[in-house]
Amino acid sequence: MSRPLGFLTDYGPQSEYVGALHAVAATIAPGSGRIDLAHEVPPGDIRWGAILLERLVRLMPRESVTVAVVDPGVGTGRRAVAMVLEWGRIVVGPDNGLLGLAADRLGATRAVEVTSPDDMRGPVSATFHGRDVFVPAAAHVATGVPLGALGPEVDPATIVRPHLPGPSVVPGVLEALVAGADRFGNLALWATPGDLMAAGLVEGTRVRVVTSGGGRSEATVGRSFADVAQGSLLAYVDSHGLVAVALNGGSAAECVRATAGEVLAVMRQE
Repeated sequence: MSRPLGFLTDYGPQSEYVGALHAVAATIAPGSGRIDLAHEVPPGDIRWGAILLERLVRLMPRESVTVAVVDPGVGTGRRAVAMVLEWGRIVVGPDNGLLGLAADRLGATRAVEVTSPDDMRGPVSATFHGRDVFVPAAAHVATGVPLGALGPEVDPATIVRPHLPGPSVVPGVLEALVAGADRFGNLALWATPGDLMAAGLVEGTRVRVVTSGGGRSEATVGRSFADVAQGSLLAYVDSHGLVAVALNGGSAAECVRATAGEVLAVMRQE
């Protein structure tokens, strides 16, 4: 029986590019179940793609194979890599930082560079490696092709990691990178519940959310959206264990005018 195949891209869920991935996968591995993990990664956002990949691939079945494609450097010298994670899960994608967080947190035990023409779809386009390199390699592995047949072994420690600077914490203030936003406009910060506690920002604390550009908005630290009134901001821990900022009934990203990659401060109101 073929292994399940997962897909995570920045192609957009209704795009022809996703359809192409499924068509190639179905041709090579018709018995594999196909799971669309996410296709709404902002175009070229490797950092947010890496975060989503790490949190979603851990939910995939054991012995599954996931294709991850957020690849603004397609056609350049970056490697195509297939790596083995805990419980035999395999991820195939560009070695540009996209795979690095999963490699760290889920324990990459083995990796190879995808170079075998027999496991690609020729002729290989310079701009569509998702269709011609990553999916064919993943689908062949899903049908039983040994990982080593894809190409030479590489040291998992050399897989590129994404740039994710840690937060700054002092009493009353948590400053953290805006890692990304979901479709509801909830802002995920690269900070943990421990960081929030270390800053002394416990449930019920009134805070200000301050952007890099100097914008300020009032918020409350809480547990769920119902802890604040409709139209009010909430600082909370999201379902994936990251500190986040949400607007009850609206978009926090629009309300505070923050974007991925900037630093946001959550400060106790005096």
